[in-house]
Amino acid sequence: MADSERPKTVRHLLPAVLLVVVLVRLASLGLYPLLDRTEARYGEMGRKMLETANWISPQWDYGVPFWGKPPLSFWASAASMAVFGVGAFAARFPTLVFALLNAALFWRWPHEPASRRAAAMAASLVLLSSALGFLMAGAVATDVFMTFGLTLSMVAFWNALQNPRAAAADRWWFFVGLALGLLAKGPVAVMITGIALGLWLAWTRQWRAVWQGLPWLRGLLLTLSLSLPWYVLAEWATPGFLRYFIVGEHWDRFTQPGWPGDLYGGGHQ
Repeated sequence: MADSERPKTVRHLLPAVLLVVVLVRLASLGLYPLLDRTEARYGEMGRKMLETANWISPQWDYGVPFWGKPPLSFWASAASMAVFGVGAFAARFPTLVFALLNAALFWRWPHEPASRRAAAMAASLVLLSSALGFLMAGAVATDVFMTFGLTLSMVAFWNALQNPRAAAADRWWFFVGLALGLLAKGPVAVMITGIALGLWLAWTRQWRAVWQGLPWLRGLLLTLSLSLPWYVLAEWATPGFLRYFIVGEHWDRFTQPGWPGDLYGGGHQ
């Protein structure tokens, strides 16, 4: 094969390989039962949510609230089970959807001087075909949902700063991503985003551009309007949730060796 033909062949090969990876992952979702404690626990919470029609408080057992995670992944599993029926496929299907949405964000990220299409295709293939990426794209867990929120915020932030006229909507998608992170895994999602952007700001010192490039006051109000109602309703439905989840899961769990207040396992050593 001539050297000039190889780039063209690769460009045609990448979509085919990516399609095969996605189809294999889709076909495998229901071929094996829910694994380990996490998948079994979270899959059953989605099933209980659908059965009891309690969409506010995920349930550890009937009538026993689960305070360890927000409900976005449980909502998705329950809705999927309502469509496809109760089973491993339905429990895992929403995770694959969010993994594909996460990969699709590579097409919103500028890759200059590389070709956007080629770079996005390659990045998507690396993400979805790597051992961890392939596994997590079909696992009943909260991580892919939080990752989508983080990536959405990162891509929107970059686009809003680099090309504000062409990316006006990204000024708002940044705050939607924060809300998704809060509903997927909690304040840790905002912390991860803030640390990454804070380090970038400390390095580049583009404080003025960041302040002017995003509608911080209205944007944060959008984030709160999308995420805060569930937190308020969850505390109202099961008093004590906010104290346990905000302080316990995000502070005591990491500052108290063997935290005795952990309701769902042992505290970190």
